[in-house]
Amino acid sequence: MASDNIIDNPSDSAFDPAFDPAKGIRLDNLPPFARRLRDAADMVWEDGYNQPFLRELGQGTLKQERFAFYLLQDYRYLADYAKVHALALTKTNDPEVMRFMVNVQNAIFNVESSVHRKYMAGYGVSEEEMNNVRQSAFARAYTSDILAIAYGGDLLDILVAVLPCAWVYADYGQRLAKEFADTLDSNPYQSWVDMYKTEEFWQSSVWLIEHIERMVQGLGEERLNELEEIFYNGVQNEYMFWASAYDMQYSWKPQWDGRR
Repeated sequence: MASDNIIDNPSDSAFDPAFDPAKGIRLDNLPPFARRLRDAADMVWEDGYNQPFLRELGQGTLKQERFAFYLLQDYRYLADYAKVHALALTKTNDPEVMRFMVNVQNAIFNVESSVHRKYMAGYGVSEEEMNNVRQSAFARAYTSDILAIAYGGDLLDILVAVLPCAWVYADYGQRLAKEFADTLDSNPYQSWVDMYKTEEFWQSSVWLIEHIERMVQGLGEERLNELEEIFYNGVQNEYMFWASAYDMQYSWKPQWDGRR
């Protein structure tokens, strides 16, 4: 519940001097609460971009087996990510919101998953193997977290919970495309970068940010802190997802992997 006693609440400001509405929401032009979220997660966000998996992917030197491990885990993750959006449908009667959730599910099953299948077919991995892959502890922790939020939280909680995935991928995709522009044509992972660098992909984050920004207006600081924590945890989960893929690690400790 919003508190009438909150003063100088960032989300109550109609205008953030650092945000230019005329330019629209961009990676370098964020409205107030989105900026607050991004700043809160900045250290993890930047460590994520600079970790070995992303560095080597951008350079085109990432070992195929590491990328395959990531793709298999991401394939499993996307199925749960789609379920989260399906659960969001039960939290609203707004046709626009419902349409967005359905469109995300369609993109998962008809765009992103097709890229995964194409790569995996090239690696000799069948769709049956993809559907039955063992989920890593890190991926399971991530999907369990967002599914728990989807079941127990409200629509705003869900929008904030799914934002890190959409936003991180858009940001990293655009940055990788720019940083490695001179060598991307010969990069075996070019199609992965190409999918996430587009303005079309970024628009999913824009939609989420716009709706979150409207929904936080008038909320008290305690509630805003809760949302910030959801977002921060999501960015940490993104980091661990890639880090565990680079290490090809299923369990919390590598020595536990052999027990299964």
